[in-house]
Amino acid sequence: MHLLQTASQRGLVLRSAPAYTAMQAIDARPAPGSPNVRYVGADFCPYCAALRWPLTIALMRFGSFQGLRAMLSSPGDVYPDTPTLTFAQAEFKSPYITFSPTEVRTREGLPLQPLIGRDREVFAHYDTTPYTSHVGGIPFLYIGGRWLLLGAPVNPALFAHLTWHKIAGKLANPKSALARAVLPQANLITAAICSVDGQRPSAVCQSTGVRRAANVLP
Repeated sequence: MHLLQTASQRGLVLRSAPAYTAMQAIDARPAPGSPNVRYVGADFCPYCAALRWPLTIALMRFGSFQGLRAMLSSPGDVYPDTPTLTFAQAEFKSPYITFSPTEVRTREGLPLQPLIGRDREVFAHYDTTPYTSHVGGIPFLYIGGRWLLLGAPVNPALFAHLTWHKIAGKLANPKSALARAVLPQANLITAAICSVDGQRPSAVCQSTGVRRAANVLP
């Protein structure tokens, strides 16, 4: 976790000019209170595995995690055994935002966490046409009623044959190829969150990397 925290801070000043993933702008009515980040994925899913790295880095800029665990995606799916983290037993605390993750199935494809309440409503409303042609697909990321990210922002193949410690170490070095792929996506997610939480904390939202990412938000 210390190395991942280092990656979170190093990415704030990343100056490369990468190709950002497509973040969709929406016009929902956000719930009262702190802006909410909603994630739906599954432990077996390699694309969810890839998204969790930049998403976790971004979220750590706004708060802290307890209970994050190492996980591998399914051995029988594409990009088998992609190393990742899981939110299934994680707790996130932040003075700026709330985070509602749901991991619907285990690595073996068995039911894990039910998708219920407002999380189910948001998923059903936005994980369909016209926002995506892959109705009900994962991963799904909804940010504060303003942004959608559907699918993986980085290629799961980038994590193949790496241990979690090696991944964290590479992400802590902004000159590494992995960091140049992942940290810009973390900055894009960070910029989207900043846009709905009043640009707080300012040290994060006004950093070089995040301001650059904000310029490419639709």
